[in-house]
Formats: sequence, structure tokens, C-alpha cells
Amino acid sequence: MKFFKFNNLYDKNKIPDFYDEYGFVIIKNFFSKHYIKKIKNQIINKVRNSKNKFFYFEKINKKLVIRRIEKVSNFSLNFKKIINSEKIHKVISSIERKKFVLFKDKLNFKYPGGEGYLPHFDGHFIWKNKFNKKQQGWKKYSNNFISLVIPLEKSFKKNGCLYVAKKNKLSFTKIISRLNKNNFTVKKNYIKKMKFFPVELNCGDVCFFNWKCAHFSKKNYSNKSRMIFYITYSLKNNFKNLRANYYLDKR
Repeated sequence: MKFFKFNNLYDKNKIPDFYDEYGFVIIKNFFSKHYIKKIKNQIINKVRNSKNKFFYFEKINKKLVIRRIEKVSNFSLNFKKIINSEKIHKVISSIERKKFVLFKDKLNFKYPGGEGYLPHFDGHFIWKNKFNKKQQGWKKYSNNFISLVIPLEKSFKKNGCLYVAKKNKLSFTKIISRLNKNNFTVKKNYIKKMKFFPVELNCGDVCFFNWKCAHFSKKNYSNKSRMIFYITYSLKNNFKNLRANYYLDKR
């Protein structure tokens, strides 16, 4: 597996070329560790005694613990700054060669014993709107998305790091045909044909991956939590208020 160390003079050809081939790329030392740890402490202090409809919980050893927070940038000015960071948008422009805008953002906690999730493709599912009309997942909003993974703590195999497969070149409809109809996870016979790469990251590292990269994570079998900030950007189009409309539909 190749890794690229980001700095102000990084080779502008290697990262886009690697992303073109795989659909994802890991960049080491993208942010300073001190900055990431500072954000982690701020958000923990802010949400410790908070609850609202964007907070999701799970039971671990019969104890209710927070699993994730959607729209997490609403609770943190620093998260908003990261989302709008020129540094991030320069990388996205260089690897996707088009302009992208914020679609959604969340923070996954994954405490020791926290569950993982099965192989799936982001945004590839069928749902019904309030008029009971079928919608094609995220395709309702745009035809291309890229997600950014920012670990707030070290992410490794034992604590349930992300695993990502090479980008699938099939259409939305053909990918849907390879998913289970009950939960839109990848069918077992197709999983066997995929090679998944473990995305082990330190504080300050990041991973960009396209929505056509299947991915999963395992249960956290360690005694360390694995907090990850996920930001998903959508290819810019004429659809107004993308993020607001997505969360409105999600209710």
C-alpha cells in the first residue's frame, strides 16, 4: 500500500494519479497533531452533557454510550473551519478536478466494544420520500461525492479502523444490483471479489475516498476509542441547500 506525505511542496501529480487508479488516497501529516487533539478535547467537553436529535447512541456492556453525532460542525467552530479549509478544497480540486461543496458531516466515536458496519457504498440505496416516491439514494442530490476521514485519535486494526476497496467503475443501478435489498450492504459473493485496504491513521493524517469505494469497519476489540470526523462533499450543481435538504429528508 502506498502512502504520500503531504507538505507544501508535495508532488502534485502523484496524489491525483494514485486517486485516479484507486479512488482513495491517504495523506500523512496533513494537519498538526496538536490542532487535532485540541479539537477532540473541545468537542468532548461540549457534548459531554448534551443530547439532541442528531446524537445517536448504542449499548456497550448494557451501558448507553454515544455512537455518533450528525451535523457535528453545528457544535464546533473548529470543525466548520476544517470543512471550509482551503487546504482541503485544493486537494479535492486536484484529485476530482471539479468544485465540490459540503453535503454532510458527522463524528463517529466507537468506544471499546463499539460495533463496526458491513461492506457498503455510501449513498447507494433506495428510499421513499414523503410522497412515497422511490428515490435513488444520494443520486437525488448529485452524481459524485467524496468523503474525507479525519481521525481525532489513532485508528488501527484492533480498534476498528476503516477498510476501503478500490473504486468501482459501475453505474449507480449496477452497484445497487450487487447489494442486499434489505440493508443495501454488499452481497457476499461480490465481497469475495474485492480487496480491502486497512486505513490505519495517526492524528494529523487524512484519507479521501470516492463514494464508489466500498468500505467497512470491524468491532473495536481494543481498550482505546476511535473517534473519526467524516466530511462528505458533493459535486457542485444547481441543487440549492444540499446539506439542509439531505438532513430534512433524513428525518
